[in-house]
Amino acid sequence: MKTMKRSWAGRLAGRAPAWAALRALAALAALAGGSAWAWGPQGHRTVGAIADQLIAGTATATKVRAILGSSLQTAAGWADCARSVESDQGVWRYANAGTFADCQVYENPASEAALVDFVKRNASRCGGFASSAECRHKGYHFVDQSISHPRYDPTLPGTGPADLVHAVNAAITVLQGGKSPAPFDIRGQREALRLLTHYLGDLHQPLHVGSIYLDDAGRPLDPATPKDAHDHGNAGGNLIGLEGNALHRLWDDVPAPLVKLLQSGSGADQARLQPPPQGPLAGWAADWAGDTNAQAAKAFDGLRFGARQSTPKGVQWPASASEPDYRRTREALQQAQLVKAGARLARVLTTLWP
Repeated sequence: MKTMKRSWAGRLAGRAPAWAALRALAALAALAGGSAWAWGPQGHRTVGAIADQLIAGTATATKVRAILGSSLQTAAGWADCARSVESDQGVWRYANAGTFADCQVYENPASEAALVDFVKRNASRCGGFASSAECRHKGYHFVDQSISHPRYDPTLPGTGPADLVHAVNAAITVLQGGKSPAPFDIRGQREALRLLTHYLGDLHQPLHVGSIYLDDAGRPLDPATPKDAHDHGNAGGNLIGLEGNALHRLWDDVPAPLVKLLQSGSGADQARLQPPPQGPLAGWAADWAGDTNAQAAKAFDGLRFGARQSTPKGVQWPASASEPDYRRTREALQQAQLVKAGARLARVLTTLWP
């Protein structure tokens, strides 16, 4: 996919307006350099495939199929296909038909209408440089909490009432028969399950939860206020350059051999060894975000950051790493997180529909 998921996301409604400018810069970099969805579409499909295999032959699987009319593997990309919905002078449309392979299953009048309807309910305008307050559904895919904190804390800079943790819980609420809390407007079990399948994948992509904040000299810091976070944020690694790419892109891209391995059954075998979550379902998303935030620290270990600079792609902090050690660390963590995501998605579903 040619647009970077987080870079278009802007900031959540109610945050400092300057965040929109930061995300706009990241969007320009994404368009110039190309990128993928969080995990890339194959990563999201891998999460869905692992969960499909874990629930196969159960009443849960029957319920899931009845709601979706498809597998979790197929449904996993729907929330990113919604990113192709744009508006122009009040006219909404699905704008990128034929562009993204994983969205082609939804490129028919009924499915495109469902995508447009979801976006319209969760945005007032999208496309171009729409602000986070206008195209807020794109902010549902991430948290930007500093890796300095070992647990998810909704009061910290980078979090908020419309972040990824709250989005997961909103989708679960709808699947339990309730109404999604504001600012989310999620309607119907099919829409909620499509979103949950995707958002749980996002919740385990390290750079969709944990963020490193850097001063102008490239030194890490812990932002104390939303303004600090704005002044020193890098849009989840989209504004950190490594190996000629945005750091976020490197973490999104899952190597094809790893995708094949995990989808072939190895992922489900590993997922069966995951410990069960503790406490009530309502607290799982926050617990898992904390776990991912701790893992995100590893994504920045071994990186050396340079001073902030202006480039043809916008503002960026250059970074370097020792290779192939950093690549090996990245691929090992990608595997572990994809397995966790698949296991935890299956666990939520079997809890909802035993």
